[in-house]
Amino acid sequence: MLAWVIVLSAATRAYGQAISLTAFTQLQGLGSLEDNCLLQDRRGFVYTCTENGLFRFDGHAFQRIGAANGLGGSYISAAHEDSAGRLWIGTRTGLYVGDGWRFASVTAQPLPIDPGATLTDLDGRLYAISQHRLWLIELAGTGWRARPRFDATMLRAAQELADVGSVFADGHALWFGCGKSLCQLSGEQLHVWGEREGIPADTWTSYLLARDGTLWARSPHYIRALAPGSAVFANHDLPNARVVTAFLDMIEDSQGRVLTRADDGLARWDNHGWRIFDAGNGLPSIGIDALLYDRSHVLWIGTYGRGVLQWRGYDKIQSWRIAQGLDSSPTWAITRASNGTLWVGDELGGSVLAPNATRLAPWPLKAPSLAQETTALHALPNGDMLASYYSGELLRYHASQGTTEEVAHSPAYIHDMLVDSRGLVWLCTERGLYVYDGHTLQRAGEGVVPDSVFSDAKEDAQGRLWFAGEGGLFRFDRSHWTRIRVTGAPSSQNFTHLDVLPEGGLYLSGNFDGLWHGRAGNSDTVAVQHVTDELLDDTRVYFIRHDRRGWLWIGGTDGVELYNGQRWRRLTQDDGLIWNDIGEGAFFEDNDGSVWIGTSNGISHILRPASLATLDPLEVVITEVNHGGVLQAPTSTHRFGYAPDQPLTLRLAALGAPTRHTLQYRYRLRGLERDWVNSDRPQVDYPPLPPGDFTFEVAVYDPDSRQLSPIVPWPLRVVPPWWRRPAAVFGGIVLLALGIMLLWLLRTRQLRARARTLEHLVALRTRELEVDKQALEEARAALWQQATHDALTGLPNRSRVLDALSLAIADAREHQHPLAVALIDFDHFKRINDHYGHLAGDAVLIEASMRLRDALPAGATLGRYGGEEILAVVPHAVTNDPSPFDALRTFIAKSPFGGDGAHVEVTCSIGVAWLRPQDYNGFDLIRRADAALYMAKTAGRNRVVVAGEQWETT
Repeated sequence: MLAWVIVLSAATRAYGQAISLTAFTQLQGLGSLEDNCLLQDRRGFVYTCTENGLFRFDGHAFQRIGAANGLGGSYISAAHEDSAGRLWIGTRTGLYVGDGWRFASVTAQPLPIDPGATLTDLDGRLYAISQHRLWLIELAGTGWRARPRFDATMLRAAQELADVGSVFADGHALWFGCGKSLCQLSGEQLHVWGEREGIPADTWTSYLLARDGTLWARSPHYIRALAPGSAVFANHDLPNARVVTAFLDMIEDSQGRVLTRADDGLARWDNHGWRIFDAGNGLPSIGIDALLYDRSHVLWIGTYGRGVLQWRGYDKIQSWRIAQGLDSSPTWAITRASNGTLWVGDELGGSVLAPNATRLAPWPLKAPSLAQETTALHALPNGDMLASYYSGELLRYHASQGTTEEVAHSPAYIHDMLVDSRGLVWLCTERGLYVYDGHTLQRAGEGVVPDSVFSDAKEDAQGRLWFAGEGGLFRFDRSHWTRIRVTGAPSSQNFTHLDVLPEGGLYLSGNFDGLWHGRAGNSDTVAVQHVTDELLDDTRVYFIRHDRRGWLWIGGTDGVELYNGQRWRRLTQDDGLIWNDIGEGAFFEDNDGSVWIGTSNGISHILRPASLATLDPLEVVITEVNHGGVLQAPTSTHRFGYAPDQPLTLRLAALGAPTRHTLQYRYRLRGLERDWVNSDRPQVDYPPLPPGDFTFEVAVYDPDSRQLSPIVPWPLRVVPPWWRRPAAVFGGIVLLALGIMLLWLLRTRQLRARARTLEHLVALRTRELEVDKQALEEARAALWQQATHDALTGLPNRSRVLDALSLAIADAREHQHPLAVALIDFDHFKRINDHYGHLAGDAVLIEASMRLRDALPAGATLGRYGGEEILAVVPHAVTNDPSPFDALRTFIAKSPFGGDGAHVEVTCSIGVAWLRPQDYNGFDLIRRADAALYMAKTAGRNRVVVAGEQWETT
């Protein structure tokens, strides 16, 4: 146990790495710098909960989601996206649910949500913690119903359930902090985990279900993990942890490592222990409340007082600055010695990074006091190191002896050093080329190479040496010097850097814009072509290198350009580089294929270059439409009425890629604009639009990756004013035609008068015929009414209602919906006739029929079946649900009947049957309803009985 504590304590020391952070504060739209939680929804939007509202990230900045979106309350205490994609937001004043843009309150009475991990869902239901009680929220019709999860009996049986502080669903069970314990609820089975099972007494606040199935639980003092199949939580505590807050996020990165808050920074579990990142790594000295590892592999950090941070290049790029032991900045040279130690040459000398070390140390090389700027390093096979200084010194560090020897001194400043395959050391100086053969330093290329500035040298696959300088491009082939004539470039001299790829490709840069490409052949002429790329034209090139895959690396003033043979990709601080201004010649490909880059503010180690060359597709979405100050949710198409004083504003968002400062939106309003507009603002403003049909087209472009998203079209129609609409124009044409017709009518008034006389006579005769026709129709209607309806009640008679039942049965079977019939009989109706007379009985029967007709649902048919029996045919009645028919019974009995001087209390008995597949016709259905009616009468009347299998046969 002691050994474990020692190992764990050692693992918790600060990790010597400079973190590349980007901060989002009020300048980027945040209304509060206290961030309680972070969430990424299914679409890719990132949300942060603050003490002053909910904010959504649009790819550039944060936008507040507030009262205009239906979200009340400013203190956001929790956020959760359920399995159906609904977004739940908990506030101090209530619980809201929405789609990320529109929200609605869940309950009529406010349900304040406690801060922390207090929202989760399981089996289609939401669980929330309000005032330390666990609540269950579930659908109820078109709304939501909230109720306490534990009743009084359960609370008495387990007192821990009265104090719930956090909740989490692992897909099968609920886990929640209960009192000072950790509770697990599987169905109705409650298990309280205790000390013997690895859970000490504490307030358990947060949880994580890792990809390997391990359940992590955290409290202010403990971190425990339950592996699949285990019955005891393993101890993964942070030593001396003392963080007391409801916000103790735990997340998992792409390599399965768990991250959480440490007392003074960020802790990461690397399977064997915790690594701490704190102020020494560049994190602000302030509490961390929220963590998010998004789909683009970007780590978001929510702080208490510093806004939201992004760890750029997390798990892809590691960096070191002076705070991590680097001797000084800028860095000019990087290489690795044969013993595995990394050497870094910089402005004042250099540093070394031993294998598995987390901090750099001063290098052992002892340079002369006047030496300035390490310009190049070269590792020798025996462990020794060659170093050239700008001030002219060529030094050799003897590793076996730990001594430094000045082997040569150039008469001019040294810009670069090359050790060729034969062991010769070539120095590019400000006064030509020099070569050191291990004994003496001599001027090289006499008679061919001018006495001018040379800055770069490379050896090709054939062993030929290539040199670039102000005097031009030169090649040395064993013993022969050639001045190369360069065609196609702006100049045949003034070159600064070059590289020769194994397949013979030659790249050049110079004291002119751009990168130039040709072939390194045997001729004394090289034809080059301009590499067409806007970013390359705008940067000052500081090195050109290729790695063993043949990928091209260009360091410059604005970052590193990477070409993988198919596309260019710029790497900057947005990707995690420690700085954008790259050191001249500061490139090194390590043994494992990773790449080291030196900058004027530290060094960066690109762990997996392929991960930076592979990009997620960009996506642009329209998040908000504002027309004339009215906020609207975006839909697939929009239609506005013409208004000369109402401008149009659209808000955009970029999804699917890490945040980049260089993102641009390209848009146009087709129908009004032909050319595309480029803007770095996620907002588009148009003045009041004229009437017409338009299509807004937009795409997002990332210059660094040269990647353009698909174009998103958004149709838009502006409806013209009424007098310009087709109907109004058509009406005007009609009026004009009527005017012309009126003139013609005036001229033919006499003929029209005669025509009117004839028409009047014809009309009189027509009216006589219509009167006769109407009388015949009324007589036929009266006969049909007498044949199909009951003369007393006006209801359909027996034959009519049976016809309606047959049609309802056919429709129910065709469309597969339920059908019920109810046979209604008025209790003791004979007594009414005997006591009050038949006229009173008829009045009661008429009024009862009217009540039943008013109470039946729409679509039902009511008919007099015989005597005082009424038959109701009710389509779509919920199977075996007697409540609608019990409502009929109550409606009959609710008040006395009056009629012919009587004041009669009337009740009814109802037998109900639903259509079954085996029913041959309507009479089978009525027979079962009649049997149910019989049971209702036998059982005491004034009740509803539903036909059942157990007694129908009897």
